Amino acid sequence: MSLDIVPRITCIEYPGAVRDVDRAILTLGGKDALRKTINSGGQTPLELTLCPEDQFSHPIVSRSTTHGHSIVLQVKIKKSLLAQHDGDLRKTLEAHRNSYTAVPCAVVNCFVRFREMADYQYSTLNSPFVSSMRSSLYSGDLDAITRLTFSDSQPLAADLDMPPPPRFSRITVPFDYSYRQNPAVHVVTDASGATRLVNKSIVQRLFSKVVRWTDAAVPDESYATKNLPVAKATASNPRMPEIIELLSTKFEERPIWTRRALEEEALDEELRHMWASHVKFALPYVAFTWKSGPWRATYTKYGIDPRKDKRYAKYQTEYFRIAPKDEDEGKKPGRTVLLKDEEDADDRKPDVNVPTHIFDGIHLPTGRSFQLCDITDPVLAELVQHGGLRDEADEKDGWYKATTMSKIRRIIRLKLMALWNGQAIKQMDVAKILEEASDDEAVAAAAAAAEQSATEGEEDARATTKDEQTESIEKEVLQAVSAVSQDGGQKLCELLGILQQEEGEGERGFVDADEYEIFDDDEEG
Repeated sequence: MSLDIVPRITCIEYPGAVRDVDRAILTLGGKDALRKTINSGGQTPLELTLCPEDQFSHPIVSRSTTHGHSIVLQVKIKKSLLAQHDGDLRKTLEAHRNSYTAVPCAVVNCFVRFREMADYQYSTLNSPFVSSMRSSLYSGDLDAITRLTFSDSQPLAADLDMPPPPRFSRITVPFDYSYRQNPAVHVVTDASGATRLVNKSIVQRLFSKVVRWTDAAVPDESYATKNLPVAKATASNPRMPEIIELLSTKFEERPIWTRRALEEEALDEELRHMWASHVKFALPYVAFTWKSGPWRATYTKYGIDPRKDKRYAKYQTEYFRIAPKDEDEGKKPGRTVLLKDEEDADDRKPDVNVPTHIFDGIHLPTGRSFQLCDITDPVLAELVQHGGLRDEADEKDGWYKATTMSKIRRIIRLKLMALWNGQAIKQMDVAKILEEASDDEAVAAAAAAAEQSATEGEEDARATTKDEQTESIEKEVLQAVSAVSQDGGQKLCELLGILQQEEGEGERGFVDADEYEIFDDDEEG
């Protein structure tokens, strides 16, 4: 059968189950609206009003498309066969392929579809004001329209009665949220056989307690019990209680640790590789960490405040960076290189047999911070053990005096630079640093310098006073000389007498005025 003789039709896809055809046509605007849309080839849109009795309900506007064609088939099959498959036409046709006939009856060349979201609806059926408008303006009754009045009083917001706006929402197309299953969520079965969803991508919370130098107090032993959840073995950290017990023992032996010291001295090989996944989550149950001050980046046992006791001075930390030579392996001048990041040159590779937290002054370490108690270099160890201590801890130098810490830092940096550059350590440079004055010597030297300065100041003051006296005498001489031409030689004789009186028995004393012959300017000599 040729499709050329088959009629062309417009298909309207109604977004609902149609039980009453007349009611469905009414919601689409009536037969006139359908006729206009069909005659225009879908160019005139339809408006679907779900509540056609309410003139203020917001319609859904249709969209038409002419892309593609569909064929409407007329299928004939016995009802008894269809009943065998519960009215499922597809299953019936598959089961009885030779028991039905199909004939094309139309070709669809235009589809009218409703794809927009319905707007919010506001029912006005119980609104007195809208009811009066409906019975007057919308009825077309002239007498009813003339009787329509509006109140002059402004009602309160709670009692406001008015028609809804033309549209509530400007969003007509639903968002594409792309919902999908989280790939990190897995179904796991616990020991009881129950299944649950577990998100393996969630980062485990770390309950570290951080203390700053300016904090008045440190957390006591009860902090973990009062503020942290109960420590127990979990699927992600089954050894949690065991690790906490081990760390508690180690912090009893040594109250302050760096991470590298813990890894080297307190943990076995297996736990060293489990630092990020196990150990660091157990540490908050045993110790807190310092954010600033001489013990920065260390773990300190709860209840211990190293600022209060000098015996914790040896646990202070020093942090170092070194700058390589400008011509070293083509590196840019001034670039700062961390010790642990350099593994290029063979002569600079750290000795794997030396623990990373130890500085012995011979091997290049991989760490960049050291506790003073972990420095085994003999010269530095002597300074740490016998260096002068303060009466109160300082934020920069801790318990040690400024000159002692200055010597320690400068010697470590000197030796690090020599090891980094593959050079021999010059003991003369170390000796020069050690010979520098201590704090007490520096204070005594400063006091002596101040006393000497005060003495020199007194001498300068006396010299200044004498100069002022001489200047005053010179002024009197000049004034007297200027008056000689007026007062004659008598003035000059008086002047000489004044000078002789001022000088007394000095080296430059003047002779008597009678030994000179005095002439006035206008007398002949």
